[in-house]
Amino acid sequence: MSPEEIQQIFFVECEESLAAAETGLAACKAGTQDADTINAVFRAIHSIKGGAGAFGFAALQAYTHTFETLLSDVREGLVPLRPQLVDLLLRALDTLSDHVTAARGGGEAPDDAALIVEMEAAQANGGGAAGDAPDAPTPDAASPATASDEAADDEPAPIDMMDLDALLADISGGFESQPQAADDRWNVHLRPRAGAMRNGSEPLLMLREIVAMGGECVDCDVSQVPALDGFDPAQGYLGWTFAMPAEVSEDAVREIFDFIGDDCALEIGEDAVMPPVVIEPGMARPAPAPVAAESAPVEAPPPVVHEVKVEVEAAHAQAPAGAAPAAPPAPGQSIRIDLFKLDRLIDLVGELVIAQAMLVQRLDNANVMASEELGLLESLTRDIQESAMSIRAQPIGSVFSRVPRILRDLAASTGKHVKLEVIGESTELDKTVIERLGEPLTHLIRNAVDHGIESAEDRIAAGKPPEGTLTLSAEHRSGRILIAIADDGAGINRERVFAKAVEKGIVSPDAQLSAEEIDNLIFAAGFSTAQTVSNISGRGVGMDVVRQNVKELGGRITIESTEGKGTTFTLTLPLTLAISDGMIVNVGDQTLVVPLAHVVESLRPGADDVQGLGASRHMLNVRGRFIPVLSLREALGASQGATSPEEGVLIVVDTESAGQAALLVDDIQDQRQFVIKSLATNFRPVEGVAGATILGDGRVALIVDVDGLVACALPAHERQAA
Repeated sequence: MSPEEIQQIFFVECEESLAAAETGLAACKAGTQDADTINAVFRAIHSIKGGAGAFGFAALQAYTHTFETLLSDVREGLVPLRPQLVDLLLRALDTLSDHVTAARGGGEAPDDAALIVEMEAAQANGGGAAGDAPDAPTPDAASPATASDEAADDEPAPIDMMDLDALLADISGGFESQPQAADDRWNVHLRPRAGAMRNGSEPLLMLREIVAMGGECVDCDVSQVPALDGFDPAQGYLGWTFAMPAEVSEDAVREIFDFIGDDCALEIGEDAVMPPVVIEPGMARPAPAPVAAESAPVEAPPPVVHEVKVEVEAAHAQAPAGAAPAAPPAPGQSIRIDLFKLDRLIDLVGELVIAQAMLVQRLDNANVMASEELGLLESLTRDIQESAMSIRAQPIGSVFSRVPRILRDLAASTGKHVKLEVIGESTELDKTVIERLGEPLTHLIRNAVDHGIESAEDRIAAGKPPEGTLTLSAEHRSGRILIAIADDGAGINRERVFAKAVEKGIVSPDAQLSAEEIDNLIFAAGFSTAQTVSNISGRGVGMDVVRQNVKELGGRITIESTEGKGTTFTLTLPLTLAISDGMIVNVGDQTLVVPLAHVVESLRPGADDVQGLGASRHMLNVRGRFIPVLSLREALGASQGATSPEEGVLIVVDTESAGQAALLVDDIQDQRQFVIKSLATNFRPVEGVAGATILGDGRVALIVDVDGLVACALPAHERQAA
């Protein structure tokens, strides 16, 4: 693997660490944190720091060092976690994200001098005010500190080996030495080597990390410490043995030492021994033990190459005598895959679906009976497709996690404080959809805070709490995903929107528009109701881009607004952009695909099931409820096809914006999976068409955009009634 590829992996891990830190600090902000939360934030920042040092990002390393030091004091109780400190840590995390972005793109690092001063001040002030800070040991006459105090300022007192033993005892005493208490514990032997302090690594913090995981120091090896005249403070002589709880995994321990590499010798397991000291050029050798005069001189131990073990420790695998050995628990494992390879896999699965459809068509044309084999092939193809799509599926929480930072920035620029509520953040959808969802969501959130939520004074006057509420929700429904952005603000001022649209020349002054049509005017290009132009809004760029981005994802956006109570934007998106299920129908000489996610039922109406409405409108009676009938022939401009419901088949579909409707087609040909091909990419966007696919006989069929088609075909008053 090349250095560039390794560096790319580091930046991917930085994104994961930033997300973990964001989650932890959000819990601290909400007051739901515990010790594990602080440890998780600390480990995330420590991982970024270690990688920054390894790749030579000096500015990033220096900044994370200050950040990590403050978190270390918070974790140890030296600095209390007050709300002001949490706000400082959140701002520090935002700047850290900017640092990572600058390092990744080779740009200029952000100005962090003021934040570093704030963090250092918080560390100093918090440490002095913390009541649970450990008291300094009282020096006595025999301690090295007392000896130094009594000596002249320019001449330190000599230290003999007895004093060194006391000093080493103090160092090892910092990790309470206790005997191993139970057979289900396992050992970790480690010895920091020369260079362990390079690249921002701090072995002492790593030892504290092990203690925080429940490790107990059972031995501190001081046998390799040389005489004082040969002592080199830059080298490593001490070794430690920790007894770890059974519930702590080996991977968790090794993760602590990821970035220190060979600069810390590490052995794990009951049979492992303390790693020896490696004698490097210029390094002082330990004092040899006394030997007889005729003995051969003591040779320094050779360097040891560390091998990483992957077996489960013996302590975990022990079983009672006579019992069958239990299988070791399988820890969660993951690998990183290049996104190009994953996209290629999805493309191949799509081609497999097309090939399977072609095979079925060919066998049908040849009157070959192979229903059992074809059924097995279809089942396997579907399983492969679902497995491949599940690999690409990611929780939408990765998009929602960016919102707190957006709200903090908006609070600083607008003075509006907004409480965030998140529902359904574990809802999964395709990675491509997630990646392209960030920009529309950002626009909608900024719009909600700037235009929707009132100032604290106006909210209090309206009988509302001074702090606004923004709710993000996601859910699966009928094979699609619904994402809602709701605020409890003032709602859309329709009179003002209409007046602004007339002023911009978007509509005529005498136009008669429904409430829904007025709401949709905000999606017009160049439209804005902002009084002044700011860095948030006012230029009329944003909402039209939002609608276009959502349409490119094969989705729709709708608005529900109540004046004085708030506004909700609902995004309806496909779960995936690659493969779906559909009903293949005939309309005249055209073959179309209706996505199965919208289909409720299909039927051939009787004479009494259809009623006329006006000159050309028909309504279908479905168990006492009347729904409009739409002819696909008329909607898509086909030259032939059924003109009345009695001549064809009605497919009852469900839409987000207009309720249910019945689509009139000539007949239903088949129901199967289809591969979605984008018309916008290969041709151009077509109103009422969501894309295209290739049928088993090689023909191209258009995929009906059910939501768009029904919304365009029905008058506004019928959509509102639905």
